[in-house]
Amino acid sequence: MGQHFLLSKDARDLPLQKVMRMTEPGAYRWFKRARWPETNGEPYCPSCGNLRCYELARGSRFKCSAKECRKEFTVTSGTIFASRKLKFRQILAVIAMSANAAKGKAALQVARELGVQTKTAWHNLMKLREALAARREEMQLDGQVEIDGMYLAGHIRPENRKEDREDRRKIQSPKRVVVMAVRERDSSGQTLTRVTLSENSDCAWDMVRSHVSRKAHVYADEHLAYDELCGLNPLTRVNHSEAYQHGFGVSTNIIESFFSRVRRSYRGIHHRFSMKYLDWYAAELAWREDRRRVGNGGHVLEMLKRALAHPTSRNLCGYWQGNKPDDLVWTG
Repeated sequence: MGQHFLLSKDARDLPLQKVMRMTEPGAYRWFKRARWPETNGEPYCPSCGNLRCYELARGSRFKCSAKECRKEFTVTSGTIFASRKLKFRQILAVIAMSANAAKGKAALQVARELGVQTKTAWHNLMKLREALAARREEMQLDGQVEIDGMYLAGHIRPENRKEDREDRRKIQSPKRVVVMAVRERDSSGQTLTRVTLSENSDCAWDMVRSHVSRKAHVYADEHLAYDELCGLNPLTRVNHSEAYQHGFGVSTNIIESFFSRVRRSYRGIHHRFSMKYLDWYAAELAWREDRRRVGNGGHVLEMLKRALAHPTSRNLCGYWQGNKPDDLVWTG
């Protein structure tokens, strides 16, 4: 049996100590190269695209030389890190800590390791999750594809006395939600997630119609939510009440392995997912599943690039002043 990737040298190509030993100008260069990769870190105006910009004397600010523009900007202007309070090296450290965690990173742990407030750690981690969740808009899955759903949250503590307990199979918690996922079987495939209130045919139909090629072969279990997918794609079903796999390759085992990662993150790392942000947590874990054969240096660079390519968050801007987003649940 071959060596697991996480045990290989390629998995640890950017140790955390290397990030922590960076100077602030060194971390700043990382941000510039991630924000402007087309020009190898040379700034251009985010408003008009003018390549001729000059750095102002007060540092870390640039000004467009075009007469009709003349706008000032920084490396984080208009991005999810706009109006940042942390130093560049600290933000890079948060990204590196998150990248090293296979099942996700808890804000309390980042706060203790970095010496910042829990609010600061949580806010920056959620910005990263929102940026990673945005990648779903560009996803198109092909080949052999599996679709399934996983119920999560809504646990009700059972009563102490046996005679007072209720059968929760008959009386479900109203807080239970479903993480529905579509995943390519290929080892380098993509995983698309969506949070809904129930495992329903409308969501399944929309996910397959919008993000799966019409030539792809879809595999699903016997749930009624997937009955209508035969009208979109070739569909093969497995009856889990009889077996986990029928014949050769007729199963949803690949997507179940992703759900295993979600459960372990839920129970072992975060202990609770808020319904409001479960969609972002699921999308982050899907990204980790898709990048499980990429070293942590690649993780850090991709997270930084996606964060700097994402516009300023309307969900998290002014969060601690009462600007709370609606629940990120798909309702059609």
